[in-house]
Amino acid sequence: MIAMSDLFRVSLRQVVRQRGFGVILSIALGITAFIVLSVLGREIRYKVGQDMVLMGGVNVVRVYMDDAQYPGQPMRGFYPDSIEALRRLPGVGMVSQNIREGKGFALRGEGERTVNVYFIGIDQYFSDVFSVSLVAGRFMDTEDVTAHKRVCMLGREAAQDLYGDPAQAVGKLLFLQQDVFEVVGVVSGVMLGSWSQGGFLPYTTMIDRNWGGDKVTRLFVRAIGWQDVPPLVKEIPTVVRDHQAAPYLVVHTQEDQLVRIQDTFLWVEVLLWLGIAASLMLGGFGIWYGTFAAVRARTREVGLKKAMGGSDTDILAQFLAEALCKSVAGGVLGIAVGITLVEVGALSLGTGISYPLLLASSLGSIVFSAVIGVAGGLYPAVQASRMDVVTALRFE
Repeated sequence: MIAMSDLFRVSLRQVVRQRGFGVILSIALGITAFIVLSVLGREIRYKVGQDMVLMGGVNVVRVYMDDAQYPGQPMRGFYPDSIEALRRLPGVGMVSQNIREGKGFALRGEGERTVNVYFIGIDQYFSDVFSVSLVAGRFMDTEDVTAHKRVCMLGREAAQDLYGDPAQAVGKLLFLQQDVFEVVGVVSGVMLGSWSQGGFLPYTTMIDRNWGGDKVTRLFVRAIGWQDVPPLVKEIPTVVRDHQAAPYLVVHTQEDQLVRIQDTFLWVEVLLWLGIAASLMLGGFGIWYGTFAAVRARTREVGLKKAMGGSDTDILAQFLAEALCKSVAGGVLGIAVGITLVEVGALSLGTGISYPLLLASSLGSIVFSAVIGVAGGLYPAVQASRMDVVTALRFE
């Protein structure tokens, strides 16, 4: 019986001679992708999906009181306790208060032009909820809202219509009925839609003047991720009704866009895992073919070893060890590259690493690599061990 150390020393030497580096790289690629997706898959899906989600606005749930559609019903608004309870829900990133009905004003811009601008009431969280970007000036802040200040922000298109250059709008004074408001910022964003043609006032200031109503009648609830939207849609009505009467509460989402994004991510994930499986299968077939080629090329060597007293088990062990060396070498290389990419990816994504999951996936990769080696090399190794001595020695 050949010693284990001699067996693997000879096997490694044969692997180097055969130059089976393509098989090793194929297995390494599959193992690398497996480790990265296993450890960082959730964070990658979240980061990649954010841009798609924000463009469609599917992670913003609009909650409003629809009492106006029912004659005789009092106009209800959201209580502070209801809003705070929503903010504590799992999966909620932030909640912004809004007056659903806005108010339009005819404003005079450059060149004596008159532009109709529609204003809505918002709070300090609106810009974050809708991922609004600042063109000029500043965002509306907490002091503006709590102090009921006479300030406003303009959408980029509205500022351009009024003053030509949006940056020139900052610091301008707008006459809204009997009051004078200062423009403190100009904003834009994909999620604003038609609001980019309008303006934004502190909702407290609008309530003081009864512009659009005297209550907070709409909330914008931003979910942390698009996966959190379906459970929030079910929980929000229950939470609100636990704190106040809300018979005509409406919870509205971009359901069609959400379904499309979910389907897109499902297929992307399926294709990624299929790519990993294909890479590993390619490595397995490479080992199978390479071992068969080695058996054929060394047929006379096999016959000579058997004639000198080598057992079938020794021949089987040698070719199987060569297949294992290839697959495990690919696995070790894949683990090394995978761990490096996980560290770099976590740093780039600004997220932590689950080291127990990383350890488990690395150990699983070694085991799986060994399984690929055994599966790919077993049949050719068995064929080699069963060769007839005389036939093998006569092989040309």
